[in-house]
Amino acid sequence: MKDLKNLVVVITGASSGIGLESAKLFAASGCKVALLARNPERLQAAEAAVKAAGGEVIALPVDVTDETSVDKAFAEIAGKLGPADILVNNAGVGFATDLSKCSLEDYRKIMETNVTGVFLCTRAALPAMKERKSGHVINVSSVVGKVTNPNAPLYCSSKFALNGYTSGLQQQVAGDKVRVSSVSPSAVDTAYWDGREVDRSKFLKAEEVAAAVFFVASQPDGVLIKDIDLTALR
Repeated sequence: MKDLKNLVVVITGASSGIGLESAKLFAASGCKVALLARNPERLQAAEAAVKAAGGEVIALPVDVTDETSVDKAFAEIAGKLGPADILVNNAGVGFATDLSKCSLEDYRKIMETNVTGVFLCTRAALPAMKERKSGHVINVSSVVGKVTNPNAPLYCSSKFALNGYTSGLQQQVAGDKVRVSSVSPSAVDTAYWDGREVDRSKFLKAEEVAAAVFFVASQPDGVLIKDIDLTALR
């Protein structure tokens, strides 16, 4: 496995769930970790939890759908920790939608977070990765980006779009020795499900998906895991 010590890892949606658990694993391995999320209070608590795991940590309130916010954050990260070696695009939002009734606001909220946010953060990190001929972008997708369902078609659509973006990016930057991977879990017991009457007992746990993210990042430089699907056996 690759030694990740002192690498700079940027994680979006890092204040809870998969993002937070991933941050803990990277910090424990000696990485310098930048936590990005929208909620300052939850981000502060996440920063304390990740610092307890070890490593150097900074936390920045960022709206991944806002170009200025994203560019400013990545410039600050580069100044304080160095340019990103690993970018984990984890920030996401989703909810049930009836396509005959849902609002344009609902559509934009899902697509802009799950697709535009990935585009903006990746664009901010890529130039330095390409210049150094080294780097890894890991996009947290979903199995519903491959096989949709009728309950949340906009969320599914956003993950289909993310998978297309990921595949295209893989091909564009392969010659620059920048790796691009996708991690696609089935249902995960996170805040995504808050307020819904669902049985989460058989869902994947956030720490299980985080372990997959860390595993993908830990492969030797000459090895690329393009996509990894996860499901729970409970």
